[in-house]
Amino acid sequence: MTTIETKIKKAIKTSKLNPEILGERKWYSYFIRTTELIWSRNLHNGYLIEVYNKKYGNHLGSIII
Repeated sequence: MTTIETKIKKAIKTSKLNPEILGERKWYSYFIRTTELIWSRNLHNGYLIEVYNKKYGNHLGSIII
């Protein structure tokens, strides 16, 4: 597990990040995009959180919760 995944999962556990808020937004020094996953389309219920570097827009990781 990468450090970004660890940060995101810890933030969700401590209620500093709410995955139910969908869309794109800034989060600390990152830019995140949250998408809802529906079983009939993705075979997994939950949320997909994509993390990007705020300065350059590089994709840093994707987390499925």
